[in-house]
Amino acid sequence: MRALQIVTFTDYSFGSNTYLVINEEEKKAVLVDAGVPASQVLDFLKKNGLELEAVLLTHGHPDHLLGLKEIVEATGAEAYMHPADIALIRNIPPLFLRMLGLESLEIPEEIREVEEGQLLRLAGMEFRVLHTPGHSEGSVCYLVDGALFAGDLIFRGSVGRTDFPGGSMHTLVQSVKEKVFTLPGDTRIYPGHLEPTVVGWERKTNPFLLGI
Repeated sequence: MRALQIVTFTDYSFGSNTYLVINEEEKKAVLVDAGVPASQVLDFLKKNGLELEAVLLTHGHPDHLLGLKEIVEATGAEAYMHPADIALIRNIPPLFLRMLGLESLEIPEEIREVEEGQLLRLAGMEFRVLHTPGHSEGSVCYLVDGALFAGDLIFRGSVGRTDFPGGSMHTLVQSVKEKVFTLPGDTRIYPGHLEPTVVGWERKTNPFLLGI
């Protein structure tokens, strides 16, 4: 198992994390979510001579998509998302955007669909798709070399909110139980907000998930 190079960008307006997963040998990278101004990612890619091959989206909430269209257009990278949340972002109510302080949200015309169990071979790395609904119907996690990019499914000592359309606490708990807590205890979790954690720690201590 290779030691992944992971660079974290955080947007402090929403506190959302965007991760750049780097294959240093091939000078290629994959972005997980795009919740920061595009310039932050594009400047880093240029400075380090990296080619961005794909943007993997964990779910369709705007705070994880703010820089998506500009990044895709500037790099030629393909975006990937579960079809349930592709439908969500194509029909975001203006009121929901205004609640977040946004006038609009631009998204690419083309987004490739992902499904449960799919293996994406990108930038010389293999990302396995885990469909983990609960925070939204199309929420997914991406597993690569012992690292789980979990979006807003699970945080250190907490879980994602379930009061948005398509959310369900019961479904979220089942997703964690069946898809996350079955992973090795040393699997590192990179969440959509807050700091990283590990599966074993959350299995033992997360107050929202004890006893599942």
